[in-house]
Amino acid sequence: MNEQHEFTLHPFEEREFRDRFFPALYGNGGEGVEEIVRELLDAADAAGPSWTALHKLFDETRTAFKQAVETEDGGAAARTAFSAFPRFLAHLRPFFSVKGFGLTSIDRRAFPELTRFIRSAGELLLDADGRPLAGIGPLLPTRVPPRCLPGRSGGGVVFKEDVRPMLDRLRQDLPRLAEWARSHGLPAEEGVTTLLAALVHAKVEGTGLFEASDVLIEDSHFDKGHRLRFDPQGAVSPSFSRYFPFAVRAEAARAFGRELAPPEPEPQPVSEPVAPVPYTPQGTYEVGQRLHHKAFGDGEVVAILDSRRLKVQFAEEEKTLVQGLSLGRAADSSPPG
Repeated sequence: MNEQHEFTLHPFEEREFRDRFFPALYGNGGEGVEEIVRELLDAADAAGPSWTALHKLFDETRTAFKQAVETEDGGAAARTAFSAFPRFLAHLRPFFSVKGFGLTSIDRRAFPELTRFIRSAGELLLDADGRPLAGIGPLLPTRVPPRCLPGRSGGGVVFKEDVRPMLDRLRQDLPRLAEWARSHGLPAEEGVTTLLAALVHAKVEGTGLFEASDVLIEDSHFDKGHRLRFDPQGAVSPSFSRYFPFAVRAEAARAFGRELAPPEPEPQPVSEPVAPVPYTPQGTYEVGQRLHHKAFGDGEVVAILDSRRLKVQFAEEEKTLVQGLSLGRAADSSPPG
């Protein structure tokens, strides 16, 4: 698969497929399916054209996926259910995108220790005990390829429990992977940085990653801010910095023999000093508050001794003053005897 294909990496949870998406396509013998679909569309905040597009996606995928199930055709499953699932996820949350580089691009013979964590989406058709989900034959889960097929397709999956060990292995292989990608004419820096950023994000968020290719070509209704692309020359926005933090970009750059200069710290707003409040014995004060005393000038409250006394540091000395007095006792500001 060449650079014209858009590879996407979608953070996901297994239960999102097994407990909601799969039943919406295939479960319950058709009972309650429409209700599940409405729940999924609400979760994706779908409305108007987005609602129509996603509802159509479920309707069209359902028939084709059922045929794939009947024939136990793993390639057809990759192009139906496992193509539609990441498209739905794109409406749900941000995802990582890069042209010409994905999990599928990595040579399994050159990087066996890294690619062993890339598994087949067919495993999502198995329950927690390793048995096929209701209505699924025993062969279909084993026939779904662990990579994207030419055209619109679901691809490999990094399950949640594999994210951390794959990230550790990627960091060991980073310089070699960078050189390999560059020597094979792939978009090396964009691809390697995006993969590293996606794995770091999945580790922090506690999710897995679901790969797909070209599944969003005909979908123009998801939030455009959900597509996250690495641009080494682009401006660093708060959103970009969240998903491609400096530490990740710097780590990837070192694999290509470059050192990134740390970003300039953002200027902090200059706050105007708060004017001291006039001191009166009737007032009540708190530590850090600035006061103005007619006799002693400006000072700062450094301690509250009790409900009636406080210590104030003035320019020349520290004074104990009173607070919270009634008007009848306010003739003197010295502490009560």
